[in-house]
Amino acid sequence: MTPIFETKANTRVSIWNVRTLFQCGRMDQVLKTMRDYRLDILGISEIRWTGQGRLVIDGATVVFSGKQDHHTNGVGIILSNCAAQALVGWKPVNERIVTARLYTRRAGVTIVQVYAPTEVASEEHKGSFYIQLQAVFDEIPSYDIKMLIGALNAELDGDRRGLNPPVEPYGSASSTNDNGEMLMMMLMLASTNGLSIGNTFFKHKQIHKITWVSPGG
Repeated sequence: MTPIFETKANTRVSIWNVRTLFQCGRMDQVLKTMRDYRLDILGISEIRWTGQGRLVIDGATVVFSGKQDHHTNGVGIILSNCAAQALVGWKPVNERIVTARLYTRRAGVTIVQVYAPTEVASEEHKGSFYIQLQAVFDEIPSYDIKMLIGALNAELDGDRRGLNPPVEPYGSASSTNDNGEMLMMMLMLASTNGLSIGNTFFKHKQIHKITWVSPGG
C-alpha cells in the first residue's frame, strides 16, 4: 500500500456536495463512487447529520461535524484505508467547517473542508463564516501543507486584481459574486495562509470547469 502524498504516486483528492446523507443507502452510494474513482480523500458538504463524530464504514474513515439538533448543513471528510493510517487528528469546528490533519513522510497536511453560506445568505452570516475560517487557518502549524476544499459557493471571473499568484486569469464565471469577493479578501488580508485558488490556474473548456448550476441558472 503506497503512502499518500508521495512524490512517485498520485494522491486523489475530490469534493462533493452530496445534498444529504440522511437517507438510507446514500452513504453506500458515496463510498461506491469513492472506490470507483479510486479516491484517497473525499470532502463532502451538506451531509445533514447531527452532532460530530468519527466512524469507520466499509473500510473508510469518516470524520464529520453537523448541527446538534437540526438535519441541515453539515460537513465531513472521508479517508480511504491508506489515508486513514496517516490521520493524526481532526477537529469538528461547526456545521460548516471540519479539519483533518495527516502526517506523511514528506510533511504534515491539514485539510479544511467547508460548506460556505450561499450567495443569498445575509452579509452577517457570510462575514461570520469567513472570520471563523480565518481563525481555523491561524491555528494550523505554519509548516503544514494546507488544503482548503469544499463548497465555497464562490464564483470568480478572470480579473486577478493584483492577486498574482494566488489567483490566475482562468476563472469560470462571467463576473465575481459576493462570496468570490470575500474569498479574495481573505487571500489579500491573510497572505500568510499560503493559499492559491487552484481552478483559476488552468485553461479548460467551460464544461470541464463547472460542476453544478443552480436551479435558477
